Amino acid sequence: MDQPGLTVGIFQRFFSADTRPGLDLDLDLGLDLDLARKVVQDYANFLNTSAPLPGCVADSQQLPHHKELIKESLFTCINATGDPELIGHLKNGYLMLSAWQEGVGEHNLGMDFTELDLEAEPMFTAAQVQRQRDEVAHWRPLVEAEQKLLSADLLAFGV
Repeated sequence: MDQPGLTVGIFQRFFSADTRPGLDLDLDLGLDLDLARKVVQDYANFLNTSAPLPGCVADSQQLPHHKELIKESLFTCINATGDPELIGHLKNGYLMLSAWQEGVGEHNLGMDFTELDLEAEPMFTAAQVQRQRDEVAHWRPLVEAEQKLLSADLLAFGV
């Protein structure tokens, strides 16, 4: 498992590096590399502090930038680096975007064991678990469908 701040450190190599000679930085996506770097850095910082737990879904309004801008920025940065390790992290960040959906609301939904009262009666705890599971049930197919689309995007982009 990554150590806190490790992702930011890995991205830092890219963000502080000079651009490679001969690389067209205006790209087909039309996004300026400096803006893309800032957006991806903001997203990386956000992931280190605010990513929903695995299996949970959060409102896309929580993201530090519009979801489409983050996607475009990630592709711009993937295209601008030749570092396979960094590309892997950027791809993972891209796929993680499926955990944010429009209209979820202020609170993340899904299994959050940190909110369970493990000292409570077992039936009360079981009811809490069931409630959390039911809350995310509507969103699970949307998250899974988007994850497939994001994976297809990466394949189409050639990474």
